[in-house]
Amino acid sequence: MTESSTPRHPVFVVGMPRSGTTLLSSLLDAHPDLVIAPETHYFTRCWTGGRIDGWAEVERMLARLDQQPGVHDMGLAEEEWATIRERLRALEAPTHGDILRAVLDTYAARSDAPAWGEKTPDHLRTIPEMARQFPGAVFIAIVRDPRDVALSLRALPWNHKTLPEQAWTWRRYAARTVRYHKTLGDRFFSLRYEDLITEPEATLRDVCMFLEMPFRASMLRREGEEDRPFDAEREPWKEKSGRQIDPSNREKWRTQMPEAERVLVERIAGHWLAEFGYARPAVRWRLALVSSLLRRLGEALFQRGRRALENLRSGRLFRDNAAPRWMED
Repeated sequence: MTESSTPRHPVFVVGMPRSGTTLLSSLLDAHPDLVIAPETHYFTRCWTGGRIDGWAEVERMLARLDQQPGVHDMGLAEEEWATIRERLRALEAPTHGDILRAVLDTYAARSDAPAWGEKTPDHLRTIPEMARQFPGAVFIAIVRDPRDVALSLRALPWNHKTLPEQAWTWRRYAARTVRYHKTLGDRFFSLRYEDLITEPEATLRDVCMFLEMPFRASMLRREGEEDRPFDAEREPWKEKSGRQIDPSNREKWRTQMPEAERVLVERIAGHWLAEFGYARPAVRWRLALVSSLLRRLGEALFQRGRRALENLRSGRLFRDNAAPRWMED
């Protein structure tokens, strides 16, 4: 690696929501050689699994992209959208990767950074497709203790999942993270949120080494609110995430999570807790704890059933609208 080398890119930052993806992407974006775009949700809300078939499908994908809050945060001007369309029209058969690349290339062109990336947490689910669409892409996944993730997800407007569902999502993401290490090799890197906030420089140096770019002290300097890659009024839950490194923001489950909820998350997460180095206290089984666990499971099953029925009645399961549902609620 040389001081003048271009970092490996594009780089996609992924992970379970509320695991530190905003913090990590903000720190990476502070590097002079790398610009990280806001969340596009292209492969989770826009891409529907099919191929691009004609210009009408290109326009449909661009329209779905334009419904995403993160794309609005990019503030693309009409001239920039025109440039994007011109670039795509010049291609004989544009792909989904071509569409997203055209948008992000245009966004990154505003800076002097030679490399760009993007952060959408749930893109972790679609990494195999993204790796195919972007043959040279690399991926960085961040993992956080599932009990703290569950605490952080409470009362968020876009979180409608029950606690067991959250724990199962974390388990699936943890399993995927381990699997991608094997299938993607040196194209995939993972780190723990807890290491990032307690040893930020050492952790970022490892990330920079993976990206083949030199570590810069500017990555750890606090910047003003004008540099935040999101709208704090629209998404206030991210307000403390942008480049605010708080080493105490961990293991809050020890004091803030009821025992039954903690045990429920631990049982569902299973051996993946130990896989990522998270402690699992011994459980003192008793009738009151078992009753509380059964009650929570019953409530979760009822809530999931009611949510499915409401989605069916409202037609949400069959809609073509790609805007996030929490903005409609």
